[in-house]
Amino acid sequence: MKRLLLLACAAPLLAGCLGSAPPVPRDHYYRLLVPTPEQSAGEAPLPGIMTVELLQADGLLRERPLLYSESGESYELQQHNYHYWNDAPPRMLQDQMVTYLRRSGVSRQVVTPDMRIRADYQVSGKVRRLERLLGGGPPRVFVEIELALLRLSDDRVLVVETFGAEEAAADESVDAAIVALNRATAQIFDRFLSQVRFAAGQVTAKR
Repeated sequence: MKRLLLLACAAPLLAGCLGSAPPVPRDHYYRLLVPTPEQSAGEAPLPGIMTVELLQADGLLRERPLLYSESGESYELQQHNYHYWNDAPPRMLQDQMVTYLRRSGVSRQVVTPDMRIRADYQVSGKVRRLERLLGGGPPRVFVEIELALLRLSDDRVLVVETFGAEEAAADESVDAAIVALNRATAQIFDRFLSQVRFAAGQVTAKR
């Protein structure tokens, strides 16, 4: 009986303690929406079909939580709690690259391997960095992607390079970091497109 009385007295105290616990933060999900280039008029520099492969990535870069480095160094990465991409980064970057290259008009058609269309050119690559840089100065982000363009008729590599871009964020919020990550990715896509157009000009000149 005494034990029951003690439990009855403790119940309100336990309820009060549990009721005062702070609410669990909600999860946030973010899209990668890279600004597209101006659509070029005229004939496509690469008169064929281009396929964009799913980009490769290692370790944490294949997962959805946003990544950051406390000191801005590349030695230690950490994952954000409650902040996630809406899809795995390699898939998001593939989708954005397809949209970007279609808009650019660099090739007659731009597809993915899922469409099972015989292509003339192949874009492949690897995501090396996609992260926030916190500490050691103003908040910023860094993106690094290796990209290659292959002509499938003779397996000739027309472009291969690792592109990196750093962008300042407007403030320390995650939202500002997402905007900066989109801008940095656009810089990389712009530079890759310039090299693709140059390579296309070289191929045309040799015909």
